[in-house]
Amino acid sequence: MKITLDHNVLLDFVNGSPRVAPLREQITNGVYTPYVVEVGASELQQRGIQPDHYDQFEALLREANLESAERLAPIAIWDVFFSDHALWSSPELEAQADQIETILFGDSSQVESGGRAWLNRKCDVLSMWCHIYYSNDIFVTSDGNFHKATKLPRLMELGAKRVARPEEL
Repeated sequence: MKITLDHNVLLDFVNGSPRVAPLREQITNGVYTPYVVEVGASELQQRGIQPDHYDQFEALLREANLESAERLAPIAIWDVFFSDHALWSSPELEAQADQIETILFGDSSQVESGGRAWLNRKCDVLSMWCHIYYSNDIFVTSDGNFHKATKLPRLMELGAKRVARPEEL
């Protein structure tokens, strides 16, 4: 089964969080094939990983012992994507990302473009967009926003299939 790991879960792997220990074992045993989204999320930027330093993203994956995880290239959005690790957008791709953003955050015009909240939102949107676009099976996140009863069914309608917390697998 193909699982998409959001960046909070990725950092749980780096930090050795007990909540991801069973998931790590299942990945090691081949139950799940992990995928990571190639974006410079603000959680990663706090660790010095910037969109113009893909090598630092790869170093983080090695630190998490996830260097063999498959990579998912998102839609190119300035200050979010890594150069040469994104897809050129189209109106159709942007429309789907906009739908995801509306589901997750409603009216995003209240958030300053380029700020930390904006970056967090874009990374969440692109992570879910990649999960759906690449037809993965389970989106693994500890972010409660993805699990809300008002949002989850709408994400399923777009093709999310399943959203789970790491400890639920």
